[in-house]
Parts: sequence; C-alpha cells; structure tokens
Amino acid sequence: MIRGKIRLTWTTTRNPDFDGFRFYVAPGDVFDADDYAEAYGLHRRDIDHNDIANAQAAASNLAPGEWLEVTHTEMED
Repeated sequence: MIRGKIRLTWTTTRNPDFDGFRFYVAPGDVFDADDYAEAYGLHRRDIDHNDIANAQAAASNLAPGEWLEVTHTEMED
C-alpha cells in the first residue's frame, strides 16, 4: 500500500497513447477519483482533494478532440 499524500497531475493531449497503461478522461466525461484509485491500487482518501477537484475542472474544460491524461506521485510525509 502506498503511504502518504498522493498528488495528481494532468496534461491535455490530442494524441492519446492507448498502447500502454495510462489513465485518460475523454471529452464530455468526468474525472472519477474512485476509478482512478482502483486502477492504480490506491486509497482514494490518500489523494489530495484539491487535486481531485482541479482534475475534474480540467476534464470539464476539454475541447472536442482533447483528452486529459492523469498521473500521480507520492509525496513523502
């Protein structure tokens, strides 16, 4: 289990790479922190709540043809 605060980062792309394991939010979809936590074996409660809200806002602002790629890092205690 990962310990400590999990920080999210995201970038917008028009060329998502679906060959590897990456977490993308499609235009018109909402970033779901529960789905993200499950995909990476994290506990949602460990993910920074402001980052969740900001990723959701970024996803809601996607233009047609854009995808949001979400990644994370573990912050040391």
